[in-house]
Amino acid sequence: MATRVKALQFVVAFVLSATGAVAPAFERVAVDGDFPLQMQWQPAAQSGRRPAIIALHGCGGLYNSRGQLEGRYTSYAQRWNAAGWHVVAPDSFGSRGQRSICTQPASERTIKVAHRRADVLRTAAWLSTRDDVDPTRVAIVGWSNGASAALEVVDRSIWRGQAPAAIVAYYPGCNAWARRALVEPAAPILLLLGEADEWTPAAPCQQLGKRFQADYPDRVAVRTFADGHHGFDSRSPVRFRADIPAGMDKRGVHVGGNAAAREASLAELDQFLGQHLRKK
Repeated sequence: MATRVKALQFVVAFVLSATGAVAPAFERVAVDGDFPLQMQWQPAAQSGRRPAIIALHGCGGLYNSRGQLEGRYTSYAQRWNAAGWHVVAPDSFGSRGQRSICTQPASERTIKVAHRRADVLRTAAWLSTRDDVDPTRVAIVGWSNGASAALEVVDRSIWRGQAPAAIVAYYPGCNAWARRALVEPAAPILLLLGEADEWTPAAPCQQLGKRFQADYPDRVAVRTFADGHHGFDSRSPVRFRADIPAGMDKRGVHVGGNAAAREASLAELDQFLGQHLRKK
């Protein structure tokens, strides 16, 4: 009960701070390695070592067709900046010369989830070198393809340094996990799923959640939202995309927002991140 009260207190403080905070601008940075990993970095305005969010874009990439940061990610970043958290968004596609992979069949994609897993680890290592980041309070939040990438870093054994404090996956693809042995989660996990999602159906993720909960009952939470299509946290209306090789007979899927699901998922997100990113 005490944990829940503290989490709710955080949500109240979050809402109050969000009304008056002005988010700093994003900065483009690059991390050297086998290739320069491009990222967008939005530091918190507050001084001292702050929590940080690694935000993982979906299959549409980090930027829209006009070359601007996608509104979903700027909206979340402003929300987190208002809470006093840094935000970094690695550009897994642009760094490899692509903008979007949504219309590519999974078997033909040259950018795999494994590539994105490596990007997450590189980003986390970069954060660990910064004097303004508390490495014990880093969370990973992903959407769709980025959520699948977030699940790829769940395994505690891949973290040689500091493991993340929390992992959140918005409507990930969970089918591949049906064939895998269960791993020990590196951090508490929150799965946010849409009941009406035809692209990455909720059922396999619900089954994955049950498998985790059987062995790690306090580490995994699953929330499914009625009438939530893929992208239910968007403010865009639901539309049918016939260019997506998914859904029934691979002939397309519905995507778009649901106001009730969006607000409910944001409440879950705020409480979960607030609980795990608070200073101990």
